[in-house]
Amino acid sequence: MERKAGERKYREVADDLRRRVNAGEFNEGRRKLPSERDLVQEYKATTTSAMTIRQALGVLRDEGLVESRVGSGWYVAEWRPIVRNALERLFPDRWTAARSMWEVDIEGRDMNVEDLRVQFAAAPGEVARALGVGEEEKVWQRNRRYVVDGVPVMRAVSFIPDEYARNTRITEGDTGEGGVYARLREAGHGPVAFQEQVRCRLATAAEVEDLGLANGAPVVEQYRKAMREDGCVVEVARMILDASKFLLVYDFPR
Repeated sequence: MERKAGERKYREVADDLRRRVNAGEFNEGRRKLPSERDLVQEYKATTTSAMTIRQALGVLRDEGLVESRVGSGWYVAEWRPIVRNALERLFPDRWTAARSMWEVDIEGRDMNVEDLRVQFAAAPGEVARALGVGEEEKVWQRNRRYVVDGVPVMRAVSFIPDEYARNTRITEGDTGEGGVYARLREAGHGPVAFQEQVRCRLATAAEVEDLGLANGAPVVEQYRKAMREDGCVVEVARMILDASKFLLVYDFPR
């Protein structure tokens, strides 16, 4: 079915503004975009509606390309994407070379963990099946929100069977240098293989509030299984990423 004319118009404006932003047209000085009134004039061949311009700017805001400053207007976003390279961050030597795998992603930027909750409770059905435990069997769950440069960027929950986490710092607030995978390796259960599923969707109302997102903003949901040499799953992680804050990179070896 053909899109409605109004939707076509704001998409056309968004596509052209995206091109201009990516070309660096507004990078001089304060990195400020023309006012909404001026943009209506610039795109008068496409639309004469200020609402259409706002919708187009909203698209770019949700993509993380521009940001609105109250009383000042629209600017090219200053946020530098977090480059999340799957193979780099899961390389075993990184677990002891850095405080956690996050050090691979943030490259020296300021990172804090907020709202950390460690509990011993039954896992959701899908997670329990992946871990090979009963749906009523309790596992260790580490639920936390990551904040980079003062901005919430991700909510992550890890699930680890008790037999692998017991008597390790995985059951404590601070897992120590190298994080969960380093502790698993010390206990003889270090993961050597991973399977990750990634999908993009709109944020739920709870995720909008948790990560400070705009209504209708996109998120990336990552679901990862970490496995020992014998194929046994030792951890399942579910991560919700603010899609505008990350660049996902996958290097495939020859």
